[in-house]
Amino acid sequence: MADIFVSYSFKDGEIAEFLCKHLTDEGLDVFRAPLSVSPGERWDEKILENLKNSPWVLFLASKAACASPIVQQEVGVALGKEKHLVPIVWDMDPSELPGWVKNVQALDLRNTSLGEAREQVSKIAERIKADKLKGYLIVGLVIAAILYVASKK
Repeated sequence: MADIFVSYSFKDGEIAEFLCKHLTDEGLDVFRAPLSVSPGERWDEKILENLKNSPWVLFLASKAACASPIVQQEVGVALGKEKHLVPIVWDMDPSELPGWVKNVQALDLRNTSLGEAREQVSKIAERIKADKLKGYLIVGLVIAAILYVASKK
């Protein structure tokens, strides 16, 4: 299961590549179609499976992405499944985000340098890693409790 699902318009492939490379360098597993879909796999099933199973969704919210029906569906699933959703804008003001995502705090990369953008992405990566660690700790505690109860029988 990927840690992060990246929803974007293929017109924004360059920024998607930058983001995914940086997050992967941070040690996170990132799903980005079509790169994460192997030859012969059904891309629609693979996308839906990863979207459902990834706890975080990064929405590269460009004008092209906001107009894309496929991206709208992916973000709709993310909202419906109550994923951690982070809209990332760079070619539009966050106030221009569509109503279906307007109430989610966006990361605004307009007028930022490449270094500043990397720093902001690193902050997101740290939040995701902390969330992932918290999940592992909870699973560990549940397993420990089950083993404890089983040992008392």
